[in-house]
Amino acid sequence: MKDFKNKNGFITGAASGIGRSFALALAKRGMNLYITDINIDGLEKVKLELEKRGVKVFTGKCDVSKYDDFEKVANDFYEKMGEVDLLINNAGISIGMDMLNIDLEVWQKVIDTNLSSIIHSIKAFLPRMVKRGSGHIVNIASGAGILGIAEPIPYIASKFGVVGLSETFFARLKNLGINVSVIVPAWVKTNILVIDADKIQYPPKLLKDFGKEKLDTAYTTLMDTIAEGAISPDDAVEKYIEGIEKNQLYVFDADFYLELLKVKGEDPKQYENFLVEGLVNRGKKFREHFHNLGINIEDYM
Repeated sequence: MKDFKNKNGFITGAASGIGRSFALALAKRGMNLYITDINIDGLEKVKLELEKRGVKVFTGKCDVSKYDDFEKVANDFYEKMGEVDLLINNAGISIGMDMLNIDLEVWQKVIDTNLSSIIHSIKAFLPRMVKRGSGHIVNIASGAGILGIAEPIPYIASKFGVVGLSETFFARLKNLGINVSVIVPAWVKTNILVIDADKIQYPPKLLKDFGKEKLDTAYTTLMDTIAEGAISPDDAVEKYIEGIEKNQLYVFDADFYLELLKVKGEDPKQYENFLVEGLVNRGKKFREHFHNLGINIEDYM
């Protein structure tokens, strides 16, 4: 997709982070936008920013995990804007906790928000896009969608699913005039790197030995340590738009993942070793963070 001026875009999770940056960058290029989020106050603030660019902007509340919400905003989009040229499925969540203490409700919430949301979007928008024979779908995945060593595990599962769906739709829709891109961010400074301590289910013994206040401090500062070197969402989005303009299937903001995919194909054993070593190295930084706070975290894992 090379020309954005006077075209129509739809973005989920646009109240902050990558979604907001996408909206601002596309408005700068003259695209009219329909933006959604569950955070209506934040969404309205973004709308005011976008309208200063001189484009048409509409907003809608949408919990992407619910198809009824998606259907409602899709119908509103068509009524107010006409056909969709660029569909960006960005909304997502990450809930962190130990592998052995993940409730089924957490699994379901993450899968519904990150993966089922793509299915909801496709069901709501794709029929008219196919009938029209044009449009571009962009799904936001993650480096955790092609490299299975990061935590939390439900997030990895959901993002691998997003990558798989994107490849399938790319193959199925290319000859129908519709392009598909999957964005694979590395570390981007967004709210997804912020840990909500109230949602963490601490192992009972860990909680008993150190107390919630100390554990909250340890976990909420953890991502600051892990995500050193993260880039801003504005800088990341400029790279993503370059990939969209070239109609690329995969769009990366770090060459690191391309190199890993090459190793995965050419030397599976080396890749296996990398997965294990990468997890060990990541675990080392994780443990050092807790050690600095007087917590021997390995005793509770």
